[in-house]
Amino acid sequence: MNPTLSASPTMALIANPYIAYRRLQAIPFPIWLANPGATGGAWLFSRYDDVVAILKEARVSKDISRIVPAERVTPVNHAMLSKDPPDHTRLRALVSLAFTPARIHAMEPRIARVADELLDQLRQRRQADFITDFALPLPVIIIAEMLGVPLTDRDRFRDLSNQVIMGGDANQPGRDISSGSQRAIEALADYFSGLIAERRKNPRADLISDLIAVRDDANRLSETELVGTCILLLIAGHETSANMLGNGMLTLLRFPEQWDLLKRQPEHLPGAVEEILRYESPLQQATFRVAAENFSLGGAEIQQGQQITALLGAANRDPIHFPNPDFFDITRQPNRHIAFGVGIHFCLGSVLARVEGRIGFGKVVEKLPNLQLASETPNWNPNSCLRGLASLPVTL
Repeated sequence: MNPTLSASPTMALIANPYIAYRRLQAIPFPIWLANPGATGGAWLFSRYDDVVAILKEARVSKDISRIVPAERVTPVNHAMLSKDPPDHTRLRALVSLAFTPARIHAMEPRIARVADELLDQLRQRRQADFITDFALPLPVIIIAEMLGVPLTDRDRFRDLSNQVIMGGDANQPGRDISSGSQRAIEALADYFSGLIAERRKNPRADLISDLIAVRDDANRLSETELVGTCILLLIAGHETSANMLGNGMLTLLRFPEQWDLLKRQPEHLPGAVEEILRYESPLQQATFRVAAENFSLGGAEIQQGQQITALLGAANRDPIHFPNPDFFDITRQPNRHIAFGVGIHFCLGSVLARVEGRIGFGKVVEKLPNLQLASETPNWNPNSCLRGLASLPVTL
């Protein structure tokens, strides 16, 4: 019989979940976590091979409506992240048409200019908050420009996005989200509905106009799916990158020999980004999954309707696949981390995140080589699913 754990997340666990991950991995089968919310519990998968298997498992569903009443399904749940095939296949193919690697790589000069502008402002000061002054605004500006969101609305979107994310654990939809988070989702839906109507009259060279063209081509993308996709791209398009930049800067400064190596040999930038994604995965838990039928996997007897949590952060520190996993090494090879997931739900924004990481850290190395931590106590956001810093004071 599988052992049962009780859920009692604390800030200490959020600050350092890796001790708990190692204990989970010492148990040779998945663990049932009792009562994380109103839905009764969830299976925890922590070992690399098990996590990869569950993320590829066809008998696992992403459809939140299987356990949540219709009135609590939000517009975001109509985007591809919350759909199974064939709807997921259709939506991902359509969104991919407007979110191509070629389009992202064409943004590289603009990403570099934004990074230059932000860091040039920091160079005039003795102290700064790396999160609010660089890690967050860089991807927010870029995804807003890609979508076609007006410059004057970017701060508002950053606040609304944060309210959505911090309003509840994205991996526990049975738990009531806060009223603030619900209002933020509604505000984003209203805004994008208005912006979509305006773009129909006056199309531009942006993602929203491209998605409208896809939606209006034989009505293959519904209006609700279009709005939900815009919200998803806005939030996911900057949250992972912001957390990667913040987590990465903290980690580099905590491993000064690796920071020095990167400054001496910036050709290690791509490897550094991959190791940051492995070592401090921005998404610690894969997004919502539920069993669509009864099945067995990794020694667990999973029942239809039971929730499943795949711990990406634990899998990326599995010593079977990553020797000396708690050591940060920007030259690590091979480095087959799964920070962006695997299978049909592999993160569509992974190319953008990697480009922003490579350019962002490259610019920091170039312009702020003497950057140092101003505090040894990181201020983590209180979210067990998304690993990111609320602030990172640095001296320049």
